[in-house]
Amino acid sequence: MSYNAFMDSTRCNAVRHLHETEMLMHITHDYRERARRYQRGYDEAQARYLAAEARYQASEAERQVLQEKVGASEERVRALTAELDEEKGAHTLARSELRAAEARLAAAELALASREQEVENARLRHLELERGLNNLERKAAYHEARELEAREQAQNAVRLFRESEEFHDLLAEEGVNGLIQGFRDFRNQLRRLLPDFDVNLLQPGAGVERGDAAEAIPEVTEVASEVAPAAAEAAEEAPIGEPATPGAAGAEVVELET
Repeated sequence: MSYNAFMDSTRCNAVRHLHETEMLMHITHDYRERARRYQRGYDEAQARYLAAEARYQASEAERQVLQEKVGASEERVRALTAELDEEKGAHTLARSELRAAEARLAAAELALASREQEVENARLRHLELERGLNNLERKAAYHEARELEAREQAQNAVRLFRESEEFHDLLAEEGVNGLIQGFRDFRNQLRRLLPDFDVNLLQPGAGVERGDAAEAIPEVTEVASEVAPAAAEAAEEAPIGEPATPGAAGAEVVELET
């Protein structure tokens, strides 16, 4: 190890020790400052404690004085209580009589109020019954008027429908459909009775002259006119909300053909 290296290491150690010494001095100074602050705080707390102890002793003296005053006040209260008990004993009889009179008065007032309430309830029931009767009468008159109006409207509607051309057209159409349906029923029965017979040979109007066909048309019209009053009466007897459907016969024909 050379001399220069030794001197450098010595110098570094000296600097490090110097730095550590300065740090220790700084820490010592901080601890001394904290110790002084703590001492001042302790002195202040000790002073406050002594002041509080003095106030406590003063309050203890005041408490003893107040206890003496309370004792004197209690003696006075006991004396006043004795006098009050004597006065209460003197007024007990009068109060009992007053209570009995008040009880009798309250019973009389209660009975009177009960009678008045019964009378008021009876009057209210009477008014309510009268209002209910008036309402029932008005409702009955209203429903009767509505029934008469509905009946007149139904009669007028049936009369107008019977007088309309549509009604006569429907009757004629139903008559023709009835004849056609009878012919179809006849063909079906003939097909069941004579399976070997060719029912296609039977056609509506086959073998009938034009004159005969012209004569058959008035007959159908006469049958329709005879059926019209019966259908009109059935329409009148049927419910208003269930009108007859003109396509009912057509639906039956389709069912028989299928």
